[in-house]
Amino acid sequence: MAEPRHWHLVMYDVSGPAILRQVHKKLSAWGKPVQLSVFRVRCTARELEQLRFELAKIMGEEDRLMVVRLCPGCAARVMVRGDIPAPFEEDTAPFIMV
Repeated sequence: MAEPRHWHLVMYDVSGPAILRQVHKKLSAWGKPVQLSVFRVRCTARELEQLRFELAKIMGEEDRLMVVRLCPGCAARVMVRGDIPAPFEEDTAPFIMV
């Protein structure tokens, strides 16, 4: 049986512009930006561990990373207001546009 995929919000705060570019590039390969330092990523638990490992190699001790898993019900109830840097696709969007 395939491992289930869940939506995650990945947020970061890094110390320097070089690290910022590297983290943003890495997360862009894994998901879509929601805000400047917030990405939405849909992945399995194993893939999430791989992403965290890759980010840990880039980020320093003073940098922060927060990953929040959204259950299907929570993902369906997220509301967004205003412009979004990356539009949500109809078939994968877990968010309600208001």
